[in-house]
Order: sequence, then structure tokens, then C-alpha cells
Amino acid sequence: MKRLIIPAVCLMLALALSGCSSRSGKAESAASGFLTAFFDMDFERAAAFCTPDIAAIVRDTIADSDYPSEEIRAKVVEASRKTTFKIVSSQIEEESGAAVVDYEIRPYGAVGGGTIPRTMRLERMDGEWKVVSLE
Repeated sequence: MKRLIIPAVCLMLALALSGCSSRSGKAESAASGFLTAFFDMDFERAAAFCTPDIAAIVRDTIADSDYPSEEIRAKVVEASRKTTFKIVSSQIEEESGAAVVDYEIRPYGAVGGGTIPRTMRLERMDGEWKVVSLE
């Protein structure tokens, strides 16, 4: 009897853990999609990964016409597109079901290759992970 109980318990634990990592992985994928689009300066695509409130802020990012010159705009685009990020960790909160994703931004041209630690929070809405806050 013990031979059946122990494998059954192990199987249930493995299934429970894989369910959490699968949800966490999908949240990480959405976070990565948002960051990629944002640093590519494709703000419409980045906004698609967000709740309406956050999407409005993302869409309100500096328009091409707001730069003092084309040269400055080109330098900003280059720096943004060469900025990288790394997802450090993600976890699903037990109570709320929200995902908390920690990531690092590596700004292009940063002295010493410094990174900026940040956190984003995502929640499931209509079956998709959406960014609800950026810290």
C-alpha cells in the first residue's frame, strides 16, 4: 500500500509545482513581450500587454514630433533599442493570483555596465497576463 501512496503524493506535488511554474512562465513571457516592445519604442504593441490605465500612460510616451531635432530623436531611438533587460525572477502570489516579475534594465552606454533593478506586477484578464503596475 505504501508503494502506491508515496508515488501518488509525489505525482500530485509535481503537478501542483508544474502548474505554478507554467503560470509564472506565461507571466514572464508577457513581461518580456512588454519590455521588448517598449525598448523597441513600439508603444502600441507594448500597450497591448497592459491594462487600459497603464496602456494610456505607455501610449502617452514622447511622440516623434516632440523631439527638438531629428538627430536627438535618432539618438534616443538608438539608445532605447540597444538597452537590454533580464528577467531575474517571477512568482505567483497565493492570495491574489497576480504575478510579480523582478527584472534588470541595462541601459545602453551605462558606465561599468550597471543595471537598474525593477519590478512589475501582472494580473490575468480575459485569459491573458496584463501589466498592472511598474515600479
